[in-house]
Amino acid sequence: MVDVFDYTDFRKFLKDRVVDKKKSEKRFTYRYIAAQAGFKSAGFLTQLIQGKSKLSKTMIPKISGVLELRKREARYFELMVHYNQAKSHDKKKQFFRNMINFKKGRTRTLSPDEYEFYDRWYYSAIRAIFNFYTFEGDYKTLAKMVVPRITVLEAKKAVSVLQKLGLLLKNEDGTFSLSSKHITTGFNTDSVVINNFVLNTIDISKDALYNFKRENRSFSALTLSVSKSGYEHIKKRVDEFREELIELIQNDTDIDRVCQVNFQLFPLTDLNRENPT
Repeated sequence: MVDVFDYTDFRKFLKDRVVDKKKSEKRFTYRYIAAQAGFKSAGFLTQLIQGKSKLSKTMIPKISGVLELRKREARYFELMVHYNQAKSHDKKKQFFRNMINFKKGRTRTLSPDEYEFYDRWYYSAIRAIFNFYTFEGDYKTLAKMVVPRITVLEAKKAVSVLQKLGLLLKNEDGTFSLSSKHITTGFNTDSVVINNFVLNTIDISKDALYNFKRENRSFSALTLSVSKSGYEHIKKRVDEFREELIELIQNDTDIDRVCQVNFQLFPLTDLNRENPT
């Protein structure tokens, strides 16, 4: 049976649960669920799964009942709905933490490993340092290598997290080495995980603007008027350049520093506005 605790997207869970239930109960269609939950039409359920409609707070327990979710499952489903429909990053982060904490008592849990790694920008920075620095336990020196400066305790916590996640291995001689030279989030990592990391790097980039000389940094901003196809083309080129950078560093030698590269492309106009007359 499809397990609600394996999901972070309530719409995907809802879709998969219906397909799974229909195998044993032919009547379990969108129309049946809509009727049982009190929706006006089965079309609303389709729009809900497609992300075109939202599930109100009063409808959450009705859906849980139709899906035959037990008490803990229903509570997790409710958290998942609030997480998916939250508008602000802070709210999403709060509900995501609640989802993880809610599942800690289960034998089968959704691992919060990715979230823990990206929750602190300097975890990623310290991991990158190990690409070229032979660390033998001198946390004071390690902390001083990071800009903006972090504390010795933060450096120790970073190394501990990296070891726990299997990203950092301790050798027999007391030194440390990376389990893999490069890592990626892939395409399935939950959005709040990456959003939190990006927001943290944006915060430190503000300081970098003043902490480094112009010849040691590159900051620029463009405000452009473009068509829809032009916007998509720019987005594609940014993605392609990102892939080129990854290939470049994979073939890089004599590595001696860590840098942060941020890509930002977003609308400055309301895309849902009515066409001006």
